[in-house]
Amino acid sequence: MKKFKKFVCAVLVAAVSACAVPTYQADAASISQLQQKRQNLASSTKKAKQEIANIKNKKLSAEQEMEAMDKVLTSIQAELDEATEDLNILTKQLEEAEKALQEATEKRDAQFALLGSRMRFLQQKGSSGYLEILFDAQSFSDLFLRMQYVNDIMGYDKEILEELEETQRTIEKKKKEIEKNKAEQEEVVKLQKEKLAEQQEIVNEKKALVASYQNDLSKYEQMVAANEKADKAVLNQIAKQQQQSKSSGGSSKVYYTGNGSLGWPVPGRTTVSSGFVTRTSPITGRTESHSGLDIPAPYGTAIVAAEAGKVTYSGWMNGYGNTIIIDHGGGLSTLYGHNSSLVARVGQVVSRGQTVAKCGSTGWSTGNHCHFSVLKNGAYVNPRNYL
Repeated sequence: MKKFKKFVCAVLVAAVSACAVPTYQADAASISQLQQKRQNLASSTKKAKQEIANIKNKKLSAEQEMEAMDKVLTSIQAELDEATEDLNILTKQLEEAEKALQEATEKRDAQFALLGSRMRFLQQKGSSGYLEILFDAQSFSDLFLRMQYVNDIMGYDKEILEELEETQRTIEKKKKEIEKNKAEQEEVVKLQKEKLAEQQEIVNEKKALVASYQNDLSKYEQMVAANEKADKAVLNQIAKQQQQSKSSGGSSKVYYTGNGSLGWPVPGRTTVSSGFVTRTSPITGRTESHSGLDIPAPYGTAIVAAEAGKVTYSGWMNGYGNTIIIDHGGGLSTLYGHNSSLVARVGQVVSRGQTVAKCGSTGWSTGNHCHFSVLKNGAYVNPRNYL
């Protein structure tokens, strides 16, 4: 029994001892995992932004091609309109020629009928009819005049008939020329319509391509926004984990003394181009809460620690590009973004005013500047209250 009691006591002691182990190591491991998660998010975002840049270039190229094709389409349409107008003119000319030919044919047929009736009259009368006309003459002069009349009438009828037949032949020739020209013009119009349809199909394909690029662009932009949101959540979690770590027996050294004593992060550069405000993003064009101060400075300008502390992050961070984060203790951290290069490394203890990075325009930036943020327990606060 005593042995059993000793065994139970040993088990209880072991259990109590296990429960009494400080959580700092677990928290440290958790923080390491969170830091890795941030690195993964940063890598994913960097790739997404590269895809965004690539898609934007493709989209721009497709839009430029589509613009050029639209001009060609307009030119083809103008040619088609002109060809159609010429076809309409030829159609009208053909209609007029057909009408003129009909009228000439009718006149010729009428004249031919008149001549035929006279010839039938003389044929029916025979020579007696011709002689009657002559015998009715009252004198020799009247006789010769009557003979001349008969000849003139016959000659006139023949001349008129020949003229009408010539007119008919001319109109028929002109009609055939117009029909030929119209057939050729119809072929031109047909080819122009086919050309226009082909060009329109190409333009439609380019429009569909641009639309697909825009859809892909939106997806990657949503991914970047989601990554940045997730990154902020991870950053907040890291700060909380660090705070919990300190309260459970971890390092509790506090560098920041409070009372607005943080130093200026870009010596000699006091201009602020954007504050801790709600603004329209110069990158996305959307409304956003700007998480710090933007301090313009030439490329390569030294960026210094606002206070002594321990570097907890040194690397690429989504929208901030090359980023440094320094923990000053007491739940206070400072962030320095968009750097061209990083000087300080993770785990390094830096002093106030020590160079930790060089100014640049990495990440989502439109020009060389230092993005300076202050975080209290993982939440962004107005840097003005701490400077």
